[in-house]
Amino acid sequence: MKPVIGLTLSIENDTSFINWRYTKAIIGAGGLPVGIPLWVEEDAEQLVKMFDGIVLSGGGDLHPHTFGEEPHVKLGAVNSDRDRLELALAKAAIKAGIPIFAICRGHQVLNVALGGTLYQDIYSQTKDIYLHSQTAPRHEGTHFISVSEDSLLYKLLGKDKIVVNSFHHQAIKDVAPGVKVTGKANDGIIEAVEIEDHPFCLSVQWHPEEMAVGGDSDSQKLFAAFIVASKKVEVASK
Repeated sequence: MKPVIGLTLSIENDTSFINWRYTKAIIGAGGLPVGIPLWVEEDAEQLVKMFDGIVLSGGGDLHPHTFGEEPHVKLGAVNSDRDRLELALAKAAIKAGIPIFAICRGHQVLNVALGGTLYQDIYSQTKDIYLHSQTAPRHEGTHFISVSEDSLLYKLLGKDKIVVNSFHHQAIKDVAPGVKVTGKANDGIIEAVEIEDHPFCLSVQWHPEEMAVGGDSDSQKLFAAFIVASKKVEVASK
C-alpha cells in the first residue's frame, strides 16, 4: 500500500487548485496525494488520522492577524479561510506525530501555528536582502543556503551548503517555541526549520517540488525521505 499524503490546496478566484508538480513529486517518490478542501478545520484532528503524511503547500500570504500584527502596506493577497484550515491542520499533524513536509507558505504556516511571527515583506522590513522572487525558471536554484550539521536536512543530503529556488516576500521573523532553525540564506533569511522532538518534519522556504520534477537529485531525496517516513507511520498504524 502506498502512503496517503494529505495536500493543502491554493485558492484563487473562487477556485481550489494545486500546482501539478506537488502531485508529481509525491507520486514519483511513491506516495498517493489527496487534496484537502476548505472549511474542514473543525475536524482537523480526525482528518489527519486519514493520512500517513501532510504536505503544507505554497501559496499567498498569511493574514497578519494570525500572528498578532496589522497589515503592512506591502502585504499581498490573503485568504482567511485557507489560513484557518492550514493552521488547524498543522497543529493537528504536530499533535498526531505524523510526517510533515512544509513548503514556502507552509513553512510560514508551521511557524505561526506554533506561536511564531513573520516578516510581511522582507524587502521593506529587513536590510541587504537578496532577490527572493527569482526571475530564473522555476526549477532552477538561484541562491545558496547554509545547512546546520545537526539537522534532518543535513542528514538527508550530507551537505552544509545547497542551492535553492525562491518565490516569496514573507519569511519567518520570530521563531516559535520548539522550532529549531536548520538553514539560512547568506542574507539571514530563515530557509529551513524543524520541530524539536517531532518524528519527521521538513520545513523549507523554497520549492523543492519544482526542483524535484526538474531533475534535481537533492530535492528528489527530500521527497523520497518524506515518503519513507510516511510508510513507517502507515505500517505502525495497522
